[in-house]
Amino acid sequence: MKTDAKLRLKEMIILVAVGIAVNVGLAILKMYVGLSSNSITIMLDATNSFLDIITSIVTLVAIIVLFAPRSESAPFGYGRSEYLAGFVVAVASAVVGGLFLVQSINRMAIPEPVWFGWQNCVLICIAVPFKLAIGTVYYVRNKKLRSKAIAAIALDSFMDAGITSVSTVAFAVSSQIDYAADAIFGIVISVLVLVFAIKMIVENIRSVVKGDGCEDERKAVKSALKQDGRIKRTLKITMHDYGVGARACTAQAVFKDGVSLDEVIEASVKIAEEVKESCGVELSIVPVKEQEK
Repeated sequence: MKTDAKLRLKEMIILVAVGIAVNVGLAILKMYVGLSSNSITIMLDATNSFLDIITSIVTLVAIIVLFAPRSESAPFGYGRSEYLAGFVVAVASAVVGGLFLVQSINRMAIPEPVWFGWQNCVLICIAVPFKLAIGTVYYVRNKKLRSKAIAAIALDSFMDAGITSVSTVAFAVSSQIDYAADAIFGIVISVLVLVFAIKMIVENIRSVVKGDGCEDERKAVKSALKQDGRIKRTLKITMHDYGVGARACTAQAVFKDGVSLDEVIEASVKIAEEVKESCGVELSIVPVKEQEK
């Protein structure tokens, strides 16, 4: 594994580990406030944070697996474990959304009192800037890391900040309204979480099954082939996605008339090295004749 790939994984591990530490503190804080105030939205928000801890641990394990060396059974490594981790986070979000919805409907059917206190209100508000901050760090750093798992955790962090904000409003409003305002806010939160979670699930299933499209890498391959003066035309380009830094590509190329076999080999090696250096893709060029297109 190259040094830059190892540095990428190490940074991802640090980001996820910090996220776990933050979620542990916030989960305990939210559960304390939820139990002491009897607020359904805050208790479910706390449950969400505890579930975030589990999914973050799963993500951490998936990232650590990426350090495993390539072998005959996995010639391109285990890069797709990142996609699987993103899928796990998305499914966990959907579970939380469903739990929110069921419990909120139950609370609406059988309203219960919510005991408001300014101390609890301030304590729960502390969680919002923390989640916004860590979500922003994930989002900014992931522009370079390009990890589906980190992207899923970043989106989940922003959703958590939104959930906690709405939970705080519901907490305050419930103390002033006799009706089950707490439950109504819970239903709204549930629907929003489910919408985002389903979207994440679809995106991550697509990545697990067929990769993320590798559009940037595909453009880099096309550009490298086009710039070589010995190639007349590029035909089919097939990209195989095994995760970031573990992508392989096969490109069919028609060489110009008069280009010798030695020149074809030289061009193929040269272009493959350039592509590997620029975007990490292992390129194989298959020379074809004009009539084979």
